[in-house]
Amino acid sequence: MLETLGGSKDYTRRYRQLLLQVFSRDSVLQLIPVSAIPLLLQYSVGGPPDKALSAFIPAFGMLFINTPTISDSEEPINTPELRQLSRTLALRAELTFNDLINKRDVICTPSQPPQSSLRDWEETGSFYGHPPIRHRPYYEGRDDDQNIDASESSECKKYYSTYKKQKLTGGVMALWCPHLTCLGFHKIPRCEGRNDVFSALYVNFERAPEVVIYDFACQLGAYCMSREPVFFKDTCFAIDEMHAKGHSSCSQASFSSNYMQGRTLLQSVNTSAAECSNSGLNRIRKSVSYMGQRNAIVLTYVYLCVWNRRRERDRQMKLVKEGEQLQMQVM
Repeated sequence: MLETLGGSKDYTRRYRQLLLQVFSRDSVLQLIPVSAIPLLLQYSVGGPPDKALSAFIPAFGMLFINTPTISDSEEPINTPELRQLSRTLALRAELTFNDLINKRDVICTPSQPPQSSLRDWEETGSFYGHPPIRHRPYYEGRDDDQNIDASESSECKKYYSTYKKQKLTGGVMALWCPHLTCLGFHKIPRCEGRNDVFSALYVNFERAPEVVIYDFACQLGAYCMSREPVFFKDTCFAIDEMHAKGHSSCSQASFSSNYMQGRTLLQSVNTSAAECSNSGLNRIRKSVSYMGQRNAIVLTYVYLCVWNRRRERDRQMKLVKEGEQLQMQVM
């Protein structure tokens, strides 16, 4: 079909980009999220492409935008190959998702929620503004075999060059919102891994975030979906723009710049917010290294509270100035 559309360079280029993502080593659920499966099936049987597909699968969205039309009319060229590909991908994604649910073996699932007091964080080193919502289960066949865990990583060279060395010491794992506000933190004994992010999200969030931007999101998505596919089925895992260049073996389906094409709200998001905020933690790095565990936890807590308060006041001052400027314009 690409040969017959030789004059439509934009369409041909977008089709090739889609095929590169289809034949990459990433999980099919990275390209085809669960929410997009019924939309793809609807399109595959002859229906018009749903506008929401651009947000879920930017590669398809850009194809629809650049689809050649018949003569000068607005009717797009019939693309049976694309509809057939859509059906194949949708069925494959559905099969993979159901397989993850059926093969999810959990060893420990306490029926009672975690019990903790308001000051437990001083001992545990984990603070997310409220007691833990649920326990972090133990997954048979996933948490007891390093080889299986490594196989989930595909062949991302970025992952093996950094994480597999296991030479980094522990520190602080912090979650940040796009406004550079810290949502919570916990101390980690060893170098940061996918389990730290997965546990923080699953244990402390009532619902999974809509978008998670992380420097190893290509591996984090597979890690989370293999353990809690239902909880994370609507979460988009994306690599921030700064680290995307180092992921030469990953497809664009994992890049945040890819999702900006279909999700306009992401265009104004600072994808390096976590890196900018984490660099601020370096100010207390030396002090913490000379402290005992309890004092180090308390200092980290106080520092992040002051950090958040300053960010809040900056936003308040910005709103006041914008209000004054708007009032002057009205007058």
